[in-house]
Amino acid sequence: MSESDPVHDALIAALDTLTLGRDGRVASLVVKPAEAIHNVSDEVLVRVGEGFVGDHPYKSHWKGELIPGRDVTAVSAEVAAVLGFEPTAVGDNLVTAGLDLRSLKRGDRLRLGSSVLLERSQAPHRPCAKFRERTSDLAYDIALANNYRGALFVVIEGGQLRVGDPIEVI
Repeated sequence: MSESDPVHDALIAALDTLTLGRDGRVASLVVKPAEAIHNVSDEVLVRVGEGFVGDHPYKSHWKGELIPGRDVTAVSAEVAAVLGFEPTAVGDNLVTAGLDLRSLKRGDRLRLGSSVLLERSQAPHRPCAKFRERTSDLAYDIALANNYRGALFVVIEGGQLRVGDPIEVI
């Protein structure tokens, strides 16, 4: 991908104008009972060491290996809108609105609703071949080169989580 491509440059400019902050809300919740099956839900139960109850047991594996720190995966609704893909289709559990996922550092904690506490994983959330298949080559290239893929989290405290719940960096 050429850095001087006008479509690429326009998307980067649009991403740069997004107003994202330290607080947000839960836009969508996605339970993944099997690979490539994404069920949108209004509420989920989140468990320590597991993530969303109902997810398939291999969601934390990549190329057959367990990747620690993938209890919950997140993507930004605003980033998805700019890059032209449906955020619930890419495979992440949590779609955020208003929250700047790029600004989170490893170890940062989020309070979601009244009970769920997540910690930003040590593992990076890089786009994979499935992300490219479910979005586009351009979305993949921009996410990879500019850290717009989202974030991975470990569940510190579980509980009920609902669409619309507030998200606060603590």
